[in-house]
Amino acid sequence: MHRHLTLLALPLVLLAACVEEVALVEAPAATPMQPEETRVVELRFLRTDVEGFGLTLGLEEIKAFPPAILDNTWLLDLHAEPLVYNALAQLQATPTDEAYALPTSAHNMWKLLTMTPDNIVLDGTSLGPLLGVGKAVGIPPALILGDLIGVGRNEPAITTELATRAILDNVIVTHPNARVRRGPVTPAHPDGLYPVAPDSIPVYLNDVVNDFKTLPVSFGPAAEDPADPGAARHPGFVKATSGLQAALDDFSMTVRVDLNALPYKGVDLTDATIGSVNSIHSQVEELFDPADPTWLSIEGLNPDLVIPELTMAIFEAPTFIAGGDARDPAPLGNSPAWQLPPWQFEHLIAHLARLRTAEIPAQCTVYSPQGQVEMPLEAVEVCLADDGWTTITVDDSVLLDTPPPPPSYFWDVLLEVAQVRLHDGGLAEGQGDVELTLRDVPVGVTTEQMVAQIRDNFAANPAALIDIAERVNDTADGAPDFYYYQPQDPAHPGDWLYFVTPLDIRRDLQNLPARDYSAYTKIGFFADPELTVKLSTTQTIDGDVTHEKIKITEGDTLYIQDDEARRYRLVVLPKPTLHRISLEITRLE
Repeated sequence: MHRHLTLLALPLVLLAACVEEVALVEAPAATPMQPEETRVVELRFLRTDVEGFGLTLGLEEIKAFPPAILDNTWLLDLHAEPLVYNALAQLQATPTDEAYALPTSAHNMWKLLTMTPDNIVLDGTSLGPLLGVGKAVGIPPALILGDLIGVGRNEPAITTELATRAILDNVIVTHPNARVRRGPVTPAHPDGLYPVAPDSIPVYLNDVVNDFKTLPVSFGPAAEDPADPGAARHPGFVKATSGLQAALDDFSMTVRVDLNALPYKGVDLTDATIGSVNSIHSQVEELFDPADPTWLSIEGLNPDLVIPELTMAIFEAPTFIAGGDARDPAPLGNSPAWQLPPWQFEHLIAHLARLRTAEIPAQCTVYSPQGQVEMPLEAVEVCLADDGWTTITVDDSVLLDTPPPPPSYFWDVLLEVAQVRLHDGGLAEGQGDVELTLRDVPVGVTTEQMVAQIRDNFAANPAALIDIAERVNDTADGAPDFYYYQPQDPAHPGDWLYFVTPLDIRRDLQNLPARDYSAYTKIGFFADPELTVKLSTTQTIDGDVTHEKIKITEGDTLYIQDDEARRYRLVVLPKPTLHRISLEITRLE
């Protein structure tokens, strides 16, 4: 595809009569310069300014972009809370007969989300003795639990809102790919990584044009620190997804730009040949006009953003994790759940239970045996302190088969209940990983909201579109070490030489740098052959603050090193024309 020809053709025709004539001469075969050899080169500087040029890319054209562009062109941070909430709400609303047909671990998760004081099963937990207390004094345990949790006997003990919050905090935002996103390399972000908005997952161009099939890869297993082979691995939370067609067949993206469409001419010192540096990077701040409502338009997005099938996963620890039995270390207690990775089921449940405890006001409730009227016996007292510490005290006159439940934080109680219930049906410890396959899950954002976010993000960070713009207007050629520039700012008139930066390196067919910029060990222009006295600076000119640059006049002598550590002398010769310079280049070694 040669879209750049379309971009350049109109301006060249219009301006053909007002620029100097350029003769096309077949260049001789390039040969490397030898030590002490001198060659003369001429560089020209031309501008072809285009305003409001519109370029439309269709779905197939975008899909044909190199993976590096598709994977790194960020569109928006998708707020994940509605997606998680819709998935959990769908599971919680599953009819009982359908819930019993679910896989065992998913069915047990359904039971946790639908657990009420009336249907909670306390067998096998530290609250088990509460059954004996209730039997001894004639008080239903559901009454005590309902009062303690602050809900009716048939109301869920865990709300969908709290479960959503716990999954976001512990499973989703802890994933490496939900903490930082990929973006353009800039001076402020030299690693090309940016923070992701809270409670969100980043969405890239590849996700949209390929029906979000990338989610299980992006949010599957991943190393906590990709640079550390020994780092812990996050197990991920999306196991499978299918059928979400975000981009319809008529999907298109139109961008209107104001730019100089011509490249900058420079010199590859190795053989003194002329090359081209794509000029788009230097114009990024002026490239788009967000005030123009037509500067970016996206058509053909599916108005019904629903995932037909989504499989989410939560993984449990291989052994039972006991609740704590001590108030210290405050404020969490001594349960080993808090030392687990946050994405594991037991840590998640402990966090969820703590969120639930924070909603319960401090209280002490006294229960007396049924039927007593005068001076009733205070048989049972249940207290919840401000910090969540829970005590159940039974009067000595009440005869029990087993001691009452020991004091603990309330979240430790719920942690044990949840773990025991997770393994109902004969599931062994370590086999309770939860896989929830849900259907027709709304994404939680409308098409209009998605387009608005994409427009706002590109307007705030136009560099995100640079890779696409350069791909379409692909004018880079060769391997220049420096290039010629004439500033528009009247405060900096004349002729300037700019040493290339990493962003100037030509890209290959996979949109990767065609050569290694780190091979440059001396960057800039110097006054001496030993390259010890630098003359160039990164002063601001036309908004550029990254290039080493220097103004030149006839007779100037400069020294420079190329990416093969070879040194050269540059002598500025008389100007051939207003927009041309002539340089004498001598290789020193």
